[in-house]
Amino acid sequence: MIQSKRNRTANTSRVMREIWIHKEISRIQIAKNLGLDKSTVTSIVSELLRTGLVHETAEGEAGPLGGRRPVPLSLNRRYGCVLGLELRPESYTAVATDLEGSILYSKFERAQLAGAGFRDGFFDIAGRVREELRRSEVPLLGMGVGVSGVVHPEKGLIRYSIPLQMESPFDFRGQIAQDYDLPLFLENDANACAWGELAFHRSKRLRDFLFVLAEFRDIRDRSRYHEKTAVGMGIVVGGRVHYGHSFSAGEFRSVFCTPECKGQFSLTEEEAFRIEEDPAILSRFIRELSKNIAMIANTFNLGHVFLGGHIERHRKEVQAVLAEEIQRNWPYPDEVQCRIHFSSLGEKAVAYGAAGMVLHRLFAGTHITAGFERVLSDLSAVPPAGTEEREPPGATQDFPSVDSPFVEGEKNETPFSTAVKGGPPQRGETKEAFS
Repeated sequence: MIQSKRNRTANTSRVMREIWIHKEISRIQIAKNLGLDKSTVTSIVSELLRTGLVHETAEGEAGPLGGRRPVPLSLNRRYGCVLGLELRPESYTAVATDLEGSILYSKFERAQLAGAGFRDGFFDIAGRVREELRRSEVPLLGMGVGVSGVVHPEKGLIRYSIPLQMESPFDFRGQIAQDYDLPLFLENDANACAWGELAFHRSKRLRDFLFVLAEFRDIRDRSRYHEKTAVGMGIVVGGRVHYGHSFSAGEFRSVFCTPECKGQFSLTEEEAFRIEEDPAILSRFIRELSKNIAMIANTFNLGHVFLGGHIERHRKEVQAVLAEEIQRNWPYPDEVQCRIHFSSLGEKAVAYGAAGMVLHRLFAGTHITAGFERVLSDLSAVPPAGTEEREPPGATQDFPSVDSPFVEGEKNETPFSTAVKGGPPQRGETKEAFS
């Protein structure tokens, strides 16, 4: 009986994931893709329709032999939402999206979030953001948190974070997530961005790529920091975020640093703090960063490089220099096939990625967390979307396996960005308020 229920829950998640990946798909196609019996898919879809999680859209076209037209299924965008938070020592950014990834809410605010005040600061910020988010009348299903530093997402542990002044491990799971009333996931900020690309471009052939998060801190107390820049990387190989054996993959320091360098780059401490005021220093920084990225991209034969954070303010120069360095670093006469993209979300990149990470967890058919298993199991007890006083199902916290495979979908959609050699990238549209 227990195994049967688990199989049902797993199959429900797999069906939901197929709908999420393809955006519109028929019951017949779901059964074919998953190798499930048609009656099983029909039964699961009936339950999802009853609870309001899934919609039927207009009938598709009949096949060459006629017969009943397949009815496409799509997710009910407003059935629930997910929230992503980026927590920085001097500020935070919050982004909430619907189940398809459209932004419902976003906020930036200054706040002190370092050292001993981190726990209380988190609860204060999360409480205020959730109170504002209630105005959207879309139930919150889960939260993702991105922070700078060495993070062990399976254990819910911040092992070390220079910006957050954590010199010893902080038990995020035990002190915050374990008793929280929603599924709550912790991740390194650059890795959160990588998860976001996997989630929001889920129907593309994204398999091997690098996400470079480059931010310029708003530092007012220079005694605690050696530079204004903060660079981290999220590495995806084979559709999976790569963590390394000690979960520190992506922690970055330039190969041009000498033992005298205190920061991530070969700039002097004074130069590092004048990077945005002095164009010559900024150009040196962009060139040094690009040389490091080029070496990684070519060594791992990555198909894409994404850049996010404040570095997007200088996208024209970054685009040209990075493309030049990637080609220069390549020892062979042929052209390097590595496309460069910008996230177009600036300071929202990490928070948006953290929200995408939650969606990826929610729809991960092969690794269901206990929290989201409860959500799926309780679907039958949740009133349809639009019912007054509806609350998101409660959940106990359990952290997932971090290597959930990225499932490729359709290949005939509009490209999600523009490569360097194809012209400047276009900014994606986002909603800045409730919708």
